Amino acid sequence: MYILLILLAFILLSLSFFESDSISNEHSYLFKIRLATIKAFIGIAFFSYIICEILSLFNKFSFNYVLISWILINGIIIYFNREKTKINVFSIFFQEVIIPKKEKNILFLIFFLIILPLLLLAIFIPPNNWDSMAYHLPRIQHWIQNGNVYPYPTNITRQIATSPLSEYIILNFQVLASTDKFSNLVQYFALINIIFLTSLILKNYKVNFKGQIFAILAICSLPMVLFQSTTTQTDLLASFYFLCFIYYLIKLNDDVSKTKTNIILIAISFSLGMLTKYTVALFAFPLIIYQLILFLKQKKYKEIKLSAIYLVLFLLVILVPFLTRNYFFLGTLTGDNIFDASMSNAVFNFKNMASNSIKHIIDFISIPINSYNDILLLISNKLHTLIGVSVDEPGNNWSGSKFVVNNYLNEDTAGSLLHFLFIILSFTLIYNTKNKKKYIFIILYFFISFLLFSFVFRYSPWNNRLFLPLQLLLIIFSSYLFHTHTKNKNILFILNVFMLFLAIFPVYFNRAKPIIGNPFYIRRQITYSPKGELDSLILNTNPILKKTNLLSYYNLVDSNYVLKPNLRKKERITLFKYEDSIGLFDTDKKTVFQKTVLENYFTENPSVQKNIDSLFVKLPENKNRIDLRTEYDSYEYLIWVYSKKYFNNMFYIGSSENVGYKSYSKNLKDSNFYSLQISDKNRNWTYKVLD
Repeated sequence: MYILLILLAFILLSLSFFESDSISNEHSYLFKIRLATIKAFIGIAFFSYIICEILSLFNKFSFNYVLISWILINGIIIYFNREKTKINVFSIFFQEVIIPKKEKNILFLIFFLIILPLLLLAIFIPPNNWDSMAYHLPRIQHWIQNGNVYPYPTNITRQIATSPLSEYIILNFQVLASTDKFSNLVQYFALINIIFLTSLILKNYKVNFKGQIFAILAICSLPMVLFQSTTTQTDLLASFYFLCFIYYLIKLNDDVSKTKTNIILIAISFSLGMLTKYTVALFAFPLIIYQLILFLKQKKYKEIKLSAIYLVLFLLVILVPFLTRNYFFLGTLTGDNIFDASMSNAVFNFKNMASNSIKHIIDFISIPINSYNDILLLISNKLHTLIGVSVDEPGNNWSGSKFVVNNYLNEDTAGSLLHFLFIILSFTLIYNTKNKKKYIFIILYFFISFLLFSFVFRYSPWNNRLFLPLQLLLIIFSSYLFHTHTKNKNILFILNVFMLFLAIFPVYFNRAKPIIGNPFYIRRQITYSPKGELDSLILNTNPILKKTNLLSYYNLVDSNYVLKPNLRKKERITLFKYEDSIGLFDTDKKTVFQKTVLENYFTENPSVQKNIDSLFVKLPENKNRIDLRTEYDSYEYLIWVYSKKYFNNMFYIGSSENVGYKSYSKNLKDSNFYSLQISDKNRNWTYKVLD
């Protein structure tokens, strides 16, 4: 497989960054491996970006040119590191990695219970979350089709305006592999490198291997991390670059012998982070200001100059091409994605900041228990009364929606009450420490960053994931406090076991990718919850249902049958058992490995499959060009999946619709087009051919 060229480049980069000649007690063999891997991962992202931008200049982003590009990259790496590579191959494969036995056993459990299952899910189960369907993967298909990464007509503006680095990497994967099978690996490998970074950050502060593993377990038990690691979301990749920024900022102040190198790596990490997610800048900004003040106090004017030069240089090289296209085609640097009416606060003031902060915290500590969440909503209302702002203030909530406390266990919204308690308890340990001022300063940074985010951005149900870079750094800090200031080591052992147990549920009972069973069906089974809605299509295709009194439990609403409210418990039990007996929950019971590849695309929304199946059966065989009309955030990627299947890759998808901006896409107008529309009805996407 040609995708192995990227793997080869990663290995060669790791070998070239491996500093075998500087191994010491302080910088062990294992330390060097971790550091080399992190640098290589940054290198792969940078090369992917360069390939995308350069080939797009000539409209030559195609298999042949991408293949040649990665062959050249591998050749260049080998040429410039030919002697060093020989030495490092010998070093890496013939040196013994020394890990204490107890820690080795824990690492074994982490790998086989968490890391390996996640890898299998990432590779064998296709992307199926909303954002993958709406913009992560469709934009990649448009880029491949158009031969460039430039804007094209679409009503899903996130395909154009959002930071593209993660998709650039996936784009290289897909072109070389001719499949989306490896698309989830960007986030997965971001997690692996976050684990390495966690270890290195703590090692820098003299935390032993046991303490490092403790922090790794704390991170690997965070539900949001585990859910995201097998998706095409971008938050783990953004978190990786933010932690890189943190690590090299620490090294900048600790290792004066490598000042220039560390400044360059800080600038690259910051720039790549910005190209992944703009929010990285918010979390990094207070630390940049702090470092500037520190340099001024130390009169390190040369370092200030170097920092400014390299930061501006890499921002120009990495970020400006994309921002320039946004400005030219969309009218603003960030498009309409960040500082628009739906994302930023309508009014920037401290009351609105306080309101958003309350809602962000409540979302993080919510759990999938309605009675508990009702109490949180009550608390939220009381606090909002005190600050004099409505909890449902339209200017503070995404798209003017009402604030509702819920916790869906998925990659967008999952919080963690237990990790919140873990963080709070760690703060209490500071009370008896000697360096209170140092710790208070660090905590102050977290508060400033959190409040800065709440000041700029209004509340949305998925802000938990936007906070992920800050959450991970906070968990690393909390783990450090627990490990260094807890006298009773039995507590640490209990926490290790508990966090390992906690990680099992997001890995094996993931709703979108259930390995053992769908947690929502299990929950439905426990509570005897029947179908909330019956699709009329199901009834029409199942005459048995029509002959029963099943419909007596439902009201007809817009051609669908909605469950009557206030059914007695006995009625719900009877109805659930009957629906289960006739197979209405059979799809919900399936694990990912019991489903076909096609079925796994629809795990999050199975009803969509019926809609798109019926559509493609009706499509004219003589037409293979699609004039696509989409509503905001529709499940567009499924059109690409089905078109490849039905048209044998001989098709074109575009839009002749006037969407208000220019395009470099191959927007062909042809009599052979048929117009296809995706419409949203209660998030139940329907697909139809337009007249």
